[in-house]
Amino acid sequence: MPRLSLWNPVKTNDFKFIDRVVGEHLHAGGTGVHIHKYLGVHETANTGDPTRPSSAGNDNEVFIQDLLFLENRDRKYDKTIYELRGQYNIQDNDGFDLTQFGAFLANDTVFLTFHIESMIEALGRKLMPGDVLELPHLRDDLLLGSEDAVNRFYVVQEGARPAEGYDPRWWPHLWRVKCGPISDSQEYRDILGTGEEEGDLRNLISKYQNEITINDAILAQAERDVPYDPQYRNNTHLYFDPNVPDKPVVGLDYGASDGQPPNGLSVVGSGASFPTSGVSNGDYFLRTDFTPNRLFQKSGSRWIRVGDDARSAWAAANRLLTSFINNDNYTINSGGEITEEKTNLSKVVKPKTDN
Repeated sequence: MPRLSLWNPVKTNDFKFIDRVVGEHLHAGGTGVHIHKYLGVHETANTGDPTRPSSAGNDNEVFIQDLLFLENRDRKYDKTIYELRGQYNIQDNDGFDLTQFGAFLANDTVFLTFHIESMIEALGRKLMPGDVLELPHLRDDLLLGSEDAVNRFYVVQEGARPAEGYDPRWWPHLWRVKCGPISDSQEYRDILGTGEEEGDLRNLISKYQNEITINDAILAQAERDVPYDPQYRNNTHLYFDPNVPDKPVVGLDYGASDGQPPNGLSVVGSGASFPTSGVSNGDYFLRTDFTPNRLFQKSGSRWIRVGDDARSAWAAANRLLTSFINNDNYTINSGGEITEEKTNLSKVVKPKTDN
């Protein structure tokens, strides 16, 4: 009598019977999942940079576009949408992770289980990191301010065989993937679009425009609260006796921080160069070719710096860059179109395939 053994190195009819039962179980009780199949990266030219190899001849799912950061930014997805049945445990919205920084919602990670044979039949391979799953049963059709309905999108992060997916003969039938929500980033532009078209999903699920609006409101409030440079002091009501020894220095903390002479005096003129005549000893002249404007006083054959005009708007940069950062001028193009000279980089530099 031969020895009894459940293990058999060949997938017999027992495996096929159990596999059909498992497949029917997931098909009957699972939810529909739309699969955006990851194909690789868009074509990349050969630049000779070892950290960005050419995709020619290597355009597949396992190709790494950026060997330095180990990421594929220009991902390419199949235009055909595949449908599978998957199961997962729905979590309540009261699950929190208590960390050193506080309590955070922990329901952003989803573990979905699929039937392996059905997955291979539909996709030709197992689900892998980079594949995007679209869950129609989580469609939000009650969006405020919009009549559109948006499904929930997740990206596969990891995949493995779950313990409960093995049959008594030690053959696996299930594949479980760990998924997280996708972000509005360059990797998913094949799915979400670039936002330039009105119907792009990016315009519906992205918080980009809201963040820009919030940032503009913060800048407007900051300009209202701090209209001048922090070094500006309104000291026009102070009197400085030039004959008193150890008197306060006129300039940074006292005196002409607004470009005006102390003690209520007036300037004899302003311009890009000092006058050669018509001025007396002790007169004040404002040089407008300095940034910011600088006030000088005539002292014999010299012009002594008194202080600077610090009423310019504050900017978190070197003073020489304020003319670029606080540039509110407009320019007329050759076609007659009037545009702002200052343009945000996000509106000028668009994501595109690395070349």
